[in-house]
Amino acid sequence: MSKTKKNINEIRKIITKNARTLAAVNRVKQTAIGYKIREGKIMRDTISAIFFVRYKPKATMLRSLNIEPLPKEIEGIPTDVIEVPTGFAKRIIPLSPRATAPDDSRHRPVSGGIAMINAQPEPLGTGTLGLIVKRKGSEGLFGCTNNHVGANEDLEGRPPTANIGDPWIQPGAHGSGQVPDDTIGKLDKWGRIRPAGTEPNFYDFSIGKIDEPAKPYEMIDVGAIDGSAELELGDRVLKRGRTTRKTVGEVIAVLADNITVDYQEGIPCVFNDQAVVVGIPETNPFSLAGDSGSFVVSEESPHKVKGQLFAGGESEGVDITIVSPIRKIIDDFKLEL
Repeated sequence: MSKTKKNINEIRKIITKNARTLAAVNRVKQTAIGYKIREGKIMRDTISAIFFVRYKPKATMLRSLNIEPLPKEIEGIPTDVIEVPTGFAKRIIPLSPRATAPDDSRHRPVSGGIAMINAQPEPLGTGTLGLIVKRKGSEGLFGCTNNHVGANEDLEGRPPTANIGDPWIQPGAHGSGQVPDDTIGKLDKWGRIRPAGTEPNFYDFSIGKIDEPAKPYEMIDVGAIDGSAELELGDRVLKRGRTTRKTVGEVIAVLADNITVDYQEGIPCVFNDQAVVVGIPETNPFSLAGDSGSFVVSEESPHKVKGQLFAGGESEGVDITIVSPIRKIIDDFKLEL
């Protein structure tokens, strides 16, 4: 085990040990382990315990609300509070004005990194097809994207919003995709998202059986994808999405827990064991609305799948992307990667 990974594991133990106090006394729940953000710059010199909040008031205001300011250190571990004013949101619609050249083209054969959406009952947005793969024990090819792209934000404990066989179209709504002319496949399997107060989520994922000619294990503008690998702090990664196309990023935090994202009519859902990626340079967003479903791969070749993005937010002018590590997705959905 590397020294960095050992330090990260030790920090997580300390955060877990103090979790109840941090929530009750300091009112912080969304945590991660990684680099600080200072005035729009990533501070890579120290690994810290990170806490995400929507608003970071001054100490006097906190105490007037009976909230203790977060200490600068917890058991010798430096801390950092990162303000994300709008919180973390799914990266599907509405489209961002910062997206200057989205790709709503019709792509045939189908490959990873292109625009798509579940078209049942009608196409209402646009996300990204992450990659086309094979599954153990199944014939044919399968496309990978988010639940909220391919299965219409289907939540546990709520009326179903998706059914096996729902048509997937390429391009999505913003490219005027229609059934049946632009149908590329059908929804096959997905993980229902669990609302807050139940078990945490570890990904936002769905797969569909691809019916059109396709290029498996290939991502447009990136090339061949071969295998999988863990997301680690400091990794340089790539993704290709509908809105920001091909971008380069860096993993600035890992083991992010209690990351809260709203689904459907504002229903909060909690995600654990996530990673945080920012663009390189920090002034460039790694992803924006419309990139949901994109697979995140290693920058170096051969490119290996490391995760799948689904949400994001902004802090001090730095755009933050939330990425689910790929390993649990591979295991749960029997993907051949």
